[in-house]
Formats: sequence, C-alpha cells, structure tokens
Amino acid sequence: MEIIEVKAEQPYNVYFGEGVLNEAPRILKPTAETDPSFLVVTDKNVARHYLKPFVSILKDSGFRVRYAVFNPGESLKSSQNLDKLLHKMVGFGLARDSVVIGLGGGVIGDFSGFAASVYMRGIGFIQIPTTLLAQVDSSIGGKVGINLKEGKNLVGSLKSPLFVLIDPSTLHTLGARQIVLGLAEIIKAGLIFDEHLFEKIENFFNKHFETEKTVSPEELKTTLLKDRELLSKIITNSIKIKRDIVEKDEKESGLRMILNFGHTFGHAIENFLHYRNLLHGEAVILGMRIAVELSSSLGMLPESERARIEKLLCRLPIPRVERIDAKHICSRIERDKKKRGGRVHYVLLREIGNAVTETDVDRKMVARAIDHILRRG
Repeated sequence: MEIIEVKAEQPYNVYFGEGVLNEAPRILKPTAETDPSFLVVTDKNVARHYLKPFVSILKDSGFRVRYAVFNPGESLKSSQNLDKLLHKMVGFGLARDSVVIGLGGGVIGDFSGFAASVYMRGIGFIQIPTTLLAQVDSSIGGKVGINLKEGKNLVGSLKSPLFVLIDPSTLHTLGARQIVLGLAEIIKAGLIFDEHLFEKIENFFNKHFETEKTVSPEELKTTLLKDRELLSKIITNSIKIKRDIVEKDEKESGLRMILNFGHTFGHAIENFLHYRNLLHGEAVILGMRIAVELSSSLGMLPESERARIEKLLCRLPIPRVERIDAKHICSRIERDKKKRGGRVHYVLLREIGNAVTETDVDRKMVARAIDHILRRG
C-alpha cells in the first residue's frame, strides 16, 4: 500500500493499493474513537458489486453502519436528491461526529461530499472512488457539489475528506467506456503538467495497438488492466500531479485553474446535449481537442505538438454526436461558472506539460476552433 499525503488546509492521506478496500476497518479505526455512525452512500451499479461485502467487513469490525443507494448517473446530483439524502441522514440519527462514506464514481463523491459539507454545518467525509476517472481526479482536491438545470456544479463547496481509499482492483468491474474516461483524464494531467506522463500513455498505445487507429473500449480496458505495473504508475502519477497543484492553490485562485483544461468546452457540450449521448469524460476529450486546436491557431502551440496530441486523443473512442454548432457552444461557454470579471478563462497549451490561462481570446477564433473539431468528428 502506498500512502500519498495531501497537505491541504485540512491535510489528509490517499491510501492506494490492490486490496486496500479490505483494509478499511484498520484505516478507519482512528476515525472511530468516538464510536460514530457511518453512512455509506452509493449507486445501484456500485452496490451490486461492493456494498454488501464492504458493509459486512465494517460491521464485523464493530462499526455502526447504514447505507443509502441511489440511481446512477449525472442526474443524481440534483437538489431533489440532496433533500432526500439529508432527510435520510436525519432519519438514521447521524450526529456531528458521524461520517459519510462516498463509495462510487465522481458523481457519488460530489453528491455525498456536498451532503456531508452542509449537514449540521459539516460532518466527516471519506472518499472511496471506484472509477478510474474519480481515482485520478475528483476524489483529490476537496471539490464537492450538485448541478442546477443551468449547468454543472453550480452549487458546491470545498470539503477535504478525512482520507481517500483507492483500490485499483475495483476497475475490473468497471464498464470499458468508463476506463476510456479515466485514461483521458490521465492524458490531461500529462498535457498540463508532466510530459513524461503523456509519453507513458503514448508509448502504451504505440506498443499495443495499430498506429493511428481508434481503439475499441473493450480492447483498451483489457490491455490496460493486464499491465498492472503501468496502471499503478499512471494512477499514482496523476494523483501526485493533482496533489501538487491543489497544495499550491487549493481554492482555485490561480494555478489550479489549469485543471480545467478541456472542461470549459466539455461542460458547454454536455449542457447543449442535456447530459445525454456523451458522458462527462467523453465531452472533455472533445473539449481538450478544441483547446489544443485553439492553442495552435493562436500561435501558442507548435504544429508538431498539436499533431502529436491530436493523434493520441483521436485514438480514444467516443460516440459520434451530430447537430452541434459552434454558436450554441460559445453561448454556453459565456455562462461558465469559472468566468471571472466578465471574462472566460481559457486553459491553453504552450507545449506538452505547460498549460496557461488566457482571457483575451477572440470569440471568432474560439468558434472557429470548435467548428473545426466538430466537423472532423
């Protein structure tokens, strides 16, 4: 088991390793000195695989545990579902020393973490991410929240977990499409902060698959999970990149904004599609391609690097979407929650591993980059 310390305003550890889920009672022991109640929040997909055995090992160790199971998907992050969960927490008798455990992907982490942050003005929270995307991104950094119909994560807070427990063995029950999303987030981490991480993914594709061919989700999942050494390295590398950025700028006043690379465009695409057809990470893949195209068209990113990034991103399989135009995406970008001082902060690349934020970007250049990528498919 590897322990990664996150020195946030409220420090916490990330425990990473195969089978670490079974170590939960031992890791929880210091948290349980006051004999708190634990509430496991999960969704039906995750519950099918992990809820019963996880609750059993906690109860067998003497912990008092309840659970709440919701329907999966982005629609879970609504004010209506938040109200249901908060009432369940009251009904279960959760007190100030109680702890919420988010067992699942990023949606569960955001949703359960936000509930923990507002219940009784804040109670303990533990992240146990079971998707690759959540393991390398959303479980680190303390951002939690829910959606409004106008956009994603418009209601939220910063809530550091007591700790994060990451067991890569949970990825074997994950859908192949979800593996693609996590791998895209790892590529993003390399693009904005670490060229060596980008190269590891690039070499993985060149070693196992035909050059320039889009890989099927199933083939990608099977090949990646077989390479356990690489998988562990790229997950822990991504965690440490996110950790390093968060430690320097926990409240997103500067550096942390580079983590939004691809997300400004991705969120706008998701919103236009009413969160259908494309999953969040798939929209972000398109968003990264648009950001790379815009970086190149502005003369920031050399053509050789643009082509190299585009080649790798195009090997990630995502569903084809129709009838999206640049005008609609631009109008949604103008409502982006990260807009400050009336300006949109675009995260762009100067080179692989070097991201910057820009505000003075011609809207026509933005529209042209969006249109170029959407026409290419």
